[in-house]
Amino acid sequence: MNWRVALLFIILFDGCKSTNNAGWRQLDARLFTINAPGNWKLTIPQDQEDSFVGEIVGPKVSLSFDCSSRGYANDLKDIDSSSHHIKIDSSGKFLIKTIYPKKIGQGMTGIYIKDRSSTFDFQMNGMNLSAEDQQSALKAFKTITFKQ
Repeated sequence: MNWRVALLFIILFDGCKSTNNAGWRQLDARLFTINAPGNWKLTIPQDQEDSFVGEIVGPKVSLSFDCSSRGYANDLKDIDSSSHHIKIDSSGKFLIKTIYPKKIGQGMTGIYIKDRSSTFDFQMNGMNLSAEDQQSALKAFKTITFKQ
């Protein structure tokens, strides 16, 4: 079996661990973890060149992500503030931008995280999410933890 296929199976089947949130579990994407509803799945393409990209998908949701040590992730600067809520926050290590549409189901729900002391950045987003999926995505974004 090709080592890439074997690695993909390990990620897909071993990358899901239980959490204390009822119906939620932790998805392990190698470089970060995120808690998500139990019916959301993590997929990571085999070929990765300058960024670590992938997708979290559920029955009616698709969240793509880009994790880059070179600062290549979309910084969400082009988001229209007249149609989106934009929240800027920070922690000791990161600058964090969270966005979601003012009209549910009409726009991008996403997060951008930038390391304060390096070129590392991360972005995850989904488009036109239902109210339930938008709420779940925003809750999941708060659980993102990067591995050292």
